[in-house]
Amino acid sequence: MRILLMFCLPLVALVLFSQNQKARPIFSDYAVPKVYEGAPASPLLDKGQRKFRTMIRQGAKSPVEFAGHYTVPRWGCGTGCAEFVIVDSITGRVYDAPFAVEELPGIWEQQHIHETPSRIDMRPDSRLMKINGCPNEHDCGFYDFVMVEGQGLKLLRKELLPKEFQY
Repeated sequence: MRILLMFCLPLVALVLFSQNQKARPIFSDYAVPKVYEGAPASPLLDKGQRKFRTMIRQGAKSPVEFAGHYTVPRWGCGTGCAEFVIVDSITGRVYDAPFAVEELPGIWEQQHIHETPSRIDMRPDSRLMKINGCPNEHDCGFYDFVMVEGQGLKLLRKELLPKEFQY
């Protein structure tokens, strides 16, 4: 009986844990009623953002990419790395990203070649942003954020890759 329990309990725990894993949210869950179509405002840069002013200003001229009235200027920060900010096309307010995003580990991508997601995934008509990678080269996984008006990105969910795929 003990032997049976020793084998069954871990199996039951594994099944319960896997059922508790929350599915990734979908873009339509965070739909916005309207996408801004007016001329984009000039970004209002703070001191720390000024060193990337050219990339931010150029990116802010793009059509709305995210959450109804935001653009997301992006630039490289090394091999396989991207930094970004979020610019409000109506007010010009600039929100810093929560972290620089390193791409997912190559070994993971090789094993999941048909399901490798974009590093940053967003829609003009949704407040949901999915970031897939390794924030500042640690904790590789899948991160889901929602844009909160006047505050920036708020983490909804994260799912880390197994240990063998961490740096």
